[in-house]
Amino acid sequence: MTVKINSQYYFQNDAKVYSQNNSQSGFTLLEVLIAIGITAMIGLGSWQILNSAIRTSDATQSRLEELNALQKTMLIMARDFQQLAPRSIRDEYGDYQNAFNTKSDFYRLEFSRVGWRNPMEDTRSTIQRVAYELDQDKLIRHYWSVLDRSHDSDSVSRTLIDGVEDMSFRFRNESGGWVTAWPPESSGSSSGAAPVDPRFVVNQMPTAIEITLNFKQFGAITRLFDLVTYLPGQKFPTSTPPP
Repeated sequence: MTVKINSQYYFQNDAKVYSQNNSQSGFTLLEVLIAIGITAMIGLGSWQILNSAIRTSDATQSRLEELNALQKTMLIMARDFQQLAPRSIRDEYGDYQNAFNTKSDFYRLEFSRVGWRNPMEDTRSTIQRVAYELDQDKLIRHYWSVLDRSHDSDSVSRTLIDGVEDMSFRFRNESGGWVTAWPPESSGSSSGAAPVDPRFVVNQMPTAIEITLNFKQFGAITRLFDLVTYLPGQKFPTSTPPP
């Protein structure tokens, strides 16, 4: 009897101990909610930091691409203007066009330049006819495979850079003054003056050119180039001189 009671007592005591241990294990609902909230806050903060880093990287890459395009554009324009040639052309209608001209109906600036490389030794001149066009906010460079064009002579175009709001020029004449169009109005000979070389009228070149490009992302950028000049009265050989 006693053993049974003690045995029964021991069984009841073990149940109490098990019940007490079981009630102390695990988390309460409040603890779980707090842990979830902390985890969510940490995740949200990490996502914001990562998102900010990604956007900064994208913006930096975009700005680097814009700067790269600007540098290429300035390099191409510098090569064009530093190799200008006093070589007038005939257009598709047979009319003479000035070697350097800003009064075209289609282009902001049109000129001839030397130094057109010919590694494939094609049957063409090393002088290239080039034109610049501003189509909305795109600066486009055109060139032709021939100098004196025909009706089927199409230009090869290339977009240099986007985001150009405006493009303006200033040209320095022989007297040191600046004009905004070329050729100047007084390019012909005045009454009583010495006769002017007829080639000088269509091959007249400014002594310097100032170009201002207004960009949305960079603002106004101005470049000044010293140009070659055509010498009036210069004698050009018409045949091969004797040895």
